[in-house]
Amino acid sequence: MKLKTNKQISEKKGENYYEYLFLLFATIVFIDRMLKTFLQNSCFWEFCIKRVTNSGAAFGILPGMTWFFIAVALAILIAIILFIGEFEGMGKFALIFMAAGTAANMIDRIFFHYVIDLFSVFGSSSFNLADMLNCIGAVMLLVILFRKK
Repeated sequence: MKLKTNKQISEKKGENYYEYLFLLFATIVFIDRMLKTFLQNSCFWEFCIKRVTNSGAAFGILPGMTWFFIAVALAILIAIILFIGEFEGMGKFALIFMAAGTAANMIDRIFFHYVIDLFSVFGSSSFNLADMLNCIGAVMLLVILFRKK
């Protein structure tokens, strides 16, 4: 039996790395769709699940500009695809979170012409899993970029 060297193991790991990232992306989009499809209205303490539609951007600004938001989402996804190779480790995860969040909301806009929001905490504006992942990914990316400087 021939043992593999560290280089061979890391090369093999690298071959599957983008497949794992795509699987994470697809899983996040799937979970977002399932939450939006099956969660019903309910509240626990100050955390509420309430199905709300939003034809605009964050906080409902620019309502009805569906095709503009789809075009922006496509541009973001293309930029992420082009630049993901420039990042390592957590940077790739940050971009995957942002890509999955963008794609999940874009799917809503394409099929329904609005985004389905679900969650509200302490009476805040409604948001969904995709919104949370966009924010988490953006914060991660900012931290990574500032730490490099």
